Amino acid sequence: MIREYKGYYEFLKDEMDRFRGDFDNYILYVPEFFKLLCDLLNEDIEKEDRNKISCALGYFVAPEDVIPEEIYGPAGYIDDIFLCCFVLNDLKDKYGIKLLKSLWNHDEDLEFVLNYSYKESSKIIKEKNLEDEILKYVGLK
Repeated sequence: MIREYKGYYEFLKDEMDRFRGDFDNYILYVPEFFKLLCDLLNEDIEKEDRNKISCALGYFVAPEDVIPEEIYGPAGYIDDIFLCCFVLNDLKDKYGIKLLKSLWNHDEDLEFVLNYSYKESSKIIKEKNLEDEILKYVGLK
């Protein structure tokens, strides 16, 4: 018997399809941000930036992150989105938006999606004073 295994990107897409309509639209970009971060690892970027990306990717599978999906459902991805956007904004400032856009496989404008997702997730994260906790959890603070 041959088993078929899904990649984590496909898992995230299935998760978002399952939760569709139950939360703010920016959560739907979770799989796309995950893929963008993965694709950035194939680019010629500095070791320090690879480490930041790895921190954000590792956070997706952390069993007890700050806002666990197992407890909060789709709202549990707010901290993941925040961290992705935090890292992607840092990379955008360093390498320019052109690099990120070259890897973005979505119809919507990356800069708009990134700014909107960061603004909305930050609002909740900062309201609950979780920013430092998230960044410390992955070693970025």
